[in-house]
Amino acid sequence: MVEIEKPELEGEKVRYGGDTWELTGQLDVKRNGEAIDAEARKTDRVRGDTGTFSFDLQDPPASINPGNPGNFTAELESGDGDQHLVASRDHTTNRYTLKNLRY
Repeated sequence: MVEIEKPELEGEKVRYGGDTWELTGQLDVKRNGEAIDAEARKTDRVRGDTGTFSFDLQDPPASINPGNPGNFTAELESGDGDQHLVASRDHTTNRYTLKNLRY
């Protein structure tokens, strides 16, 4: 597991289970790069409940190398009823599909 700070994701909104969540920009790359966890907090709470969104790689085996993630940009993308975390590097784009939320 490697922790990465992605400021471009901070404040991005995700609708899940009838609630609106806001990403913090903190990511954890797991399982040889096949999964990414993204920390979030509810936007409608004064103290802000926290949770972790789990994203799984859409098209293995190409993924972010957790031992050396390198330089990449990250963004949220919606489509086909799913939410995706998209990681883009010079010549590669990886899509991770939102699977669940852990409190």
